[in-house]
Amino acid sequence: MKMPVSLLAIAVFLLIQTVTFGQTNTPASADKTYTLTVVIPDFAHRNGNLRVGVANSEKTFTGESFKSQTVAVPASGGVKVTFEGLPAGRYAVRMMQDLNGNNEMDYSGSMPTEPFGFSNITMLMGPPSFGQSAFDLNGNKQIEVQLMEM
Repeated sequence: MKMPVSLLAIAVFLLIQTVTFGQTNTPASADKTYTLTVVIPDFAHRNGNLRVGVANSEKTFTGESFKSQTVAVPASGGVKVTFEGLPAGRYAVRMMQDLNGNNEMDYSGSMPTEPFGFSNITMLMGPPSFGQSAFDLNGNKQIEVQLMEM
C-alpha cells in the first residue's frame, strides 16, 4: 500500500527527529568480534558531514545509536565508514548528511531537506523499521547504503 507523500514525510520526520546519533558503551564480551564496513558510493551534495549510526535493536534504531561516527563528505568519490569490535548479532545502519553543520535534520515544512539513508532500504514506502533494515553480522562484512532525498 502506498502512503501519501505528506504522510510519508511526516513519518520520516518523526523517525529522524527522534534519532540521536550518540554512542553507548559496548557490552564486555570474550566472544569474537567483527568489523562492519559501510560504503556510501556517491553524494549528490559535496559538503557537510555524514552521520552514521549502527543499531542493534529497535530501541537503538529509533533512539540513541549503539555505535556512531561522523565523517566529512569528500570533494569526490564515496566514503567507507568502519565499525570495529561488533559482537555477532543483528544490526541496522541509518545515516543522514548534515549539509549545514547544525547537527540535526533540516526540513521545509514536513519534508526533510537533507539526504538520509538506511541499510536494506532503497525506496521509502513508510518509515523503515529495525526489522526491515536489519542484517546478520556473523563475520566481517561490507554493506552499501545509498543516500536518498525527498
